[in-house]
Amino acid sequence: MGGVPVERWRAGKSRSLFQYLMLHRNRVMTRDQLRDALWPEAEWRASSSSLKVACCGARSTLGASKQPAGTGAPIRLLHRDGGYLLDADDAWCDIEEFRERVHEGMRRRSHGRPEQAAESLTRAIALYHGDFLAGQDEDWIAEAREYYRSLALGALDVLRTSAMQRGDTDTVVALGQRTLQIDALHEPTYQALIEVAGLLGQEEQALRWYQLCERRLLRRIGVEPSTDTRQALQRVLTGHGRTFVPGPCAVRPVEGRARA
Repeated sequence: MGGVPVERWRAGKSRSLFQYLMLHRNRVMTRDQLRDALWPEAEWRASSSSLKVACCGARSTLGASKQPAGTGAPIRLLHRDGGYLLDADDAWCDIEEFRERVHEGMRRRSHGRPEQAAESLTRAIALYHGDFLAGQDEDWIAEAREYYRSLALGALDVLRTSAMQRGDTDTVVALGQRTLQIDALHEPTYQALIEVAGLLGQEEQALRWYQLCERRLLRRIGVEPSTDTRQALQRVLTGHGRTFVPGPCAVRPVEGRARA
């Protein structure tokens, strides 16, 4: 905090409590909301002290973190109106900035301001450094993770489409690779990369993009590329006097599943 990393959190749910309240900062979250998010499978009794212990642990960590002078008001965990909130007006959170820049970009796009939209969306993508709270598997984190991932993919889709319309093939490829880092099964991206390879006269590269898409889909979810993806490759090969004939699809195990 204040540019100083928190080296250690107390055992238990104090860190998760802080993360949840930071995601909803300056909003009162009821005890029931906190319990459902942080202890979804627990049976609660009036005498349960888990939430109180987590609050004490979070307050202890916040109090022990020394913020450098000039970094704004300290972050405080407050009890209010039967719930809790994180008073963090002066805190900067990258994921909040990312969300705001994506929404700003989409608004600008809908208002017919493509250049300003691209500026906002490019700034947003620069703030997206991968999955939200990677390595933590609570349901509320998984839900937020998918939300932010969808925002990133939407922003990249707009930027990629704009680059394709400008004929900026280098940017299309760069944005496509960035997209596949987030979602390796994103077929519209493979279709765009196949199309770009065709525009550049790189039919073998187009075929390699298709084959990569095919391998990943078969291995991870047990399906073949969509008709749109096959047609994207067919257009490239037809333009070079070739015909694409899909080979027989071997039945392969999906990742994470045992063989029959």
